[in-house]
Amino acid sequence: MTGAKCEISSKMLLAGTLLLALAATASAIKEVPITNMVAIAGEATYMPCDITTPEPMDAVVLVLWYREDLGTPIYSVDGRDKNFSQAERWSAENVFGSRAYFISDRNPAELGIDSVKVTDAGTYRCRVDFKVAQTRNSKVNLTIIVPPQRIVITDEVGTERVSVVGPYVEGSKLILRCDVFGGQPVPKVRWLRNDVVVQSSSPRRKKQSPGGLVSAEILIDQLDRKDVHSELTCQAINNNKTAPLSASVHVDMNFRPLNVLILGANQPLSAGRRYDLLCQSSGSRPPATITWWRNGQRLTKSKETTSNDGNTTTSTLSFTPSKEDEGHYLSCRAENPHLSADALEDGWKLEILYIPEATIHLGTSLSPDNIREGTDVYFDCRVNARPAAYKVEWRHNGKPLNHNTAAGVIVSNQSLVLQKVGRNSAGNYSCVGFNTEGDGESDAFFLDVLYAPTCRPSQPRVHGVAKQERARIQCNVDANPVDLKFRWTFNNSADSVDVASAQMTHSGTQSWLTYTPMTELDYGSLLCWASNKVGSQRLPCVFHIIAAGRPDQVHNCSVLNSSTHSFSVSCTEGFNGGLPQSFLLEVRETATQELAANATAPNSPKFMLGGLKPGTSYRAFVFSVNAKGKSEPVVLHANTLRLPEKQLTTSESDRPRSGLKLTPTMSVLVGVAAALLVVALVACAVLRSQCPSRDRPKNRANQQGGVDGGSCSIGLGLLEKTGSSTPTTLKLEPLAAMGAVSDCSPPDGADEKDPDIIPQPCIDPDEVAFMRHRQLVSTIDTTPPHGRSSHIPPPGQFAGYCTLRNGGLGLRDLNTMVEMQPTGYSQCTLPRPHHSPWGGPPGPSVQLGPPMVQYGSRYAPPPVVPPSSKAELTPVPSQFEDDLSEAPLVTKRESTV
Repeated sequence: MTGAKCEISSKMLLAGTLLLALAATASAIKEVPITNMVAIAGEATYMPCDITTPEPMDAVVLVLWYREDLGTPIYSVDGRDKNFSQAERWSAENVFGSRAYFISDRNPAELGIDSVKVTDAGTYRCRVDFKVAQTRNSKVNLTIIVPPQRIVITDEVGTERVSVVGPYVEGSKLILRCDVFGGQPVPKVRWLRNDVVVQSSSPRRKKQSPGGLVSAEILIDQLDRKDVHSELTCQAINNNKTAPLSASVHVDMNFRPLNVLILGANQPLSAGRRYDLLCQSSGSRPPATITWWRNGQRLTKSKETTSNDGNTTTSTLSFTPSKEDEGHYLSCRAENPHLSADALEDGWKLEILYIPEATIHLGTSLSPDNIREGTDVYFDCRVNARPAAYKVEWRHNGKPLNHNTAAGVIVSNQSLVLQKVGRNSAGNYSCVGFNTEGDGESDAFFLDVLYAPTCRPSQPRVHGVAKQERARIQCNVDANPVDLKFRWTFNNSADSVDVASAQMTHSGTQSWLTYTPMTELDYGSLLCWASNKVGSQRLPCVFHIIAAGRPDQVHNCSVLNSSTHSFSVSCTEGFNGGLPQSFLLEVRETATQELAANATAPNSPKFMLGGLKPGTSYRAFVFSVNAKGKSEPVVLHANTLRLPEKQLTTSESDRPRSGLKLTPTMSVLVGVAAALLVVALVACAVLRSQCPSRDRPKNRANQQGGVDGGSCSIGLGLLEKTGSSTPTTLKLEPLAAMGAVSDCSPPDGADEKDPDIIPQPCIDPDEVAFMRHRQLVSTIDTTPPHGRSSHIPPPGQFAGYCTLRNGGLGLRDLNTMVEMQPTGYSQCTLPRPHHSPWGGPPGPSVQLGPPMVQYGSRYAPPPVVPPSSKAELTPVPSQFEDDLSEAPLVTKRESTV
């Protein structure tokens, strides 16, 4: 209750304040300024109200809006007891409602009204109360304008037109009327022709519809071509705030064609050639219809196109003239189907050019069915052409036939004479006429030349037949006509017999004879004759009947184009044994005799084989084969090339790991080898300890001879086991024969102090060190074993060692490659693979070092050949070959570098 009483008291206080304010300003209302405003119905409008204060400390307290016809405020802004920016706003629902809002931050402040209505028109007063200053009033006279609502354009018959009027014919009259509906105040109506005012009509308002109706008309007495597409616009306007309401129509007109023309007319046309003839017409609206005519007959293969502006129409006729069109009249017509005016026409008389038309005729006195060899034949050629033909050519089977009196060919103008025709003269004959249009060939005339039978070449003449074997011999002849009779005879050295007709048959130009030789006398020659209505065959067809057998071997065989995986074989064929032969190749590996490949050749013994193993030796067997069997083979040896070998690396990490496992047997062998090596080293030490005492005289001799160095060292030689029954002793073979050591033997008689010791050669220490660095050269021991010879050959005759890398040459042969001092070496030979005469294994050999070659004044090992070049070792005879040939096989050891 207390709250309700407070609200009633505040409202009464506000009403009293308003009454006091009204009473206080009643005297000043008469002097309120008025602002006139125009607003368009449906748009927003803003009525000004000045709320500025002259005093700096003054402020607006209250703003009230009134309408003259209403006694109470319609809108208020109450800023009492609060800041004016937070003032309370109120709008009367029966006037503006939510459409009104007050904008206080503008200068002057404004009352905005959205979507004004016609009923919003009137006079409004704004009252502003300040804290200090006197109350201020201002008025606004608001006028609402309603633009025209709709325009309707109708033609002379009352039909409403929206965008286009017509079509009209050139020279006709045009009348249009414009009706404007709505608008306040009454709108003004006018017509424009291409945006130019042509006629203005005073408004006439009718009362048939709400808001009234205003109409205006436009009249054009005579339309011209320039009036096509012209724009006629009706405008209605009643204010300067909005754009005029308008409606436009365009004038559509129809015109007859102005012209028609065939492009490129009055020129000759070539028969059989397709032409695209063009005919153009312009000035017609809508575009003209163009038709083509030939001697009054319409042509239908045409196509029309229209330019972008629609003013020009082009018709294209696809026309292929013929010789019969000569003199015809070709024309095109253009007309507007919407007008009754006459069509326009253009054309010309055709002139047709065509290639020659030739026909060939046989001489009237000749019969085409009875022309025999030796007869004279002549032809005539008739040519029809425009322009006239300038040349006539004759052809035989499509090839030009030139004048040749020696061959019996005579060409004269448009005639052809063939003297003494033969079978080669038969065929198709034609004549060709030439003019500027091209060449025309006549239909072919087939000349059929009759001749007696002759034996056809390139047929089998030798037939291999076994006894009691039935053979079918075929005889082929050339003849015209092919109605033939055949007879056969058999001829040998003893007799000539006619063959019975029961044994032969024939068909066309072929005859078959079934023949079976029974004895040796049945081999000979069969003769075949044929005859027709022209005559009999002068020379018979001869067929030789021989005894059939296996074919002969091929010969002149060679292996060609060898590679790592393939090679080819080429041979020359031999006699086929009287029957057709083919050829067979078999390839087998030499080592295993396993079949590696095979191939056949039906015509000639030439083969190409692939997919073979590289670096392998093969044997190739070449056979000739016919129905009787195979010939003896021709055997060839062929090798495929080896693949490139890999280079050895020097890094320990790059060397391949051996997969050899140390078995107990291998352990025993390694122990035995180590023991032998220890024994050899002990023997060398003992011999070396005895060497200085025995070398003193020799050293003195060397010093006298200018040889430097007095120490004696044991040379590298061959350590082997003797073949006697005495305990095994180790002996070092001398190297003096190599020219690399000096003789360390004591003076005469010194050997008798120790006869068991073999004199040892002496080597310079520097040379020994050099030789030790070259011990990796693989060698073959060719020294005769003691088991075979009881004596050691003299140093000058000792065979020495052969290197595997020098191509199997003895050290003496190396003199041809490097400069060396002459030595007493014999040529080196490889060991022969003979077993020991006593049946035991060959004696073992121990390799201690490589041979030495003397280069000038210095000793060095022989040159080393790279491992990739594995030279073939060929035994070289020497003065000890007889002894060595019976020697047991010597173990060969190669280095593993």
